[in-house]
This record gives sequence, structure tokens and C-alpha cells, in this order.
Amino acid sequence: MAEAKKLLEANLEELDPLQRRVHDYSIRFSKLPLERAEELVETLVKEASVERGLAVQIANSLPRSIGELRIFLGRRRIISEEVMNSILRIIEKYKSG
Repeated sequence: MAEAKKLLEANLEELDPLQRRVHDYSIRFSKLPLERAEELVETLVKEASVERGLAVQIANSLPRSIGELRIFLGRRRIISEEVMNSILRIIEKYKSG
């Protein structure tokens, strides 16, 4: 989300109506600055062994509980509660820092 926002802002004057709506959406719902979001994704991949696509989804939404985190995991795989708590601690560090 943060990356899309940055890309759209680079050409703000040239955006068509749909791109402007996407830009407005990204302003409203982007939860971290681009640099922090990128760091969070890399940390989730390295420290929590989360697949990159899933790490991006997590960085875009910043789940606050195991229940919210499970929404992203779906039935793809089973992850221990310990690993999910580790992911939530990483998220909290990036939200507060």
C-alpha cells in the first residue's frame, strides 16, 4: 500500500480518475510509511519465515491479534501460536517505533 502511494504521488498531475481514486485509498488506508513497511516485510520474511506475499499483506493491514492474523493465513498452513505471537511482537515493534 505504501509503495503504491509513493508511485502514484510521483506522477500526481498525470493521474487518470481511477488512479486518483487508488491514490486517495492509499492515503486513507496506508498504515506505515514506505520505509517502515519495507523493513517490516523484510523482518517478517527473515525472522518469522513468512512468505513475502503474506508478509506484504500483513504489513498492509497490521493485524492486532492472533484471530486477525489467522485471516491472512487461511487454510494454507498451520502455524504454531508461538510463531503467531512472534509475528505480532514484530508488528507491534514497527507500529510503535
